[in-house]
Amino acid sequence: MPTLDITIHNRPYSVQCGEGEELRLKRLASYVDARVREQAAAHGQIGDPRLLVLTSLLIADELDDALSEIKRLQAGGAKASAGDDSGTAAMIERLADRLEQLAAAVETA
Repeated sequence: MPTLDITIHNRPYSVQCGEGEELRLKRLASYVDARVREQAAAHGQIGDPRLLVLTSLLIADELDDALSEIKRLQAGGAKASAGDDSGTAAMIERLADRLEQLAAAVETA
């Protein structure tokens, strides 16, 4: 299992990841680091533990929004099979837009 050195808010961490997951983990760590830096800029130096908790909650909120949208789409998919394709298409478009926004944020972090 590979060990990778990452940096979050100027602090180094050694973490393990699955074989072949190194680039993904670096990208995720970069995203988390960028979000922590945003919170540090917005709230000042409130301490690393608080910054990490606040950032974790914000990222969890993003994930919750995405999961809620997926559930709505799945529920809409059952209705769509009964004949309402236009509503499902609109929901899929909204979800795709949201996922693209999150992906862009991860890539630019």
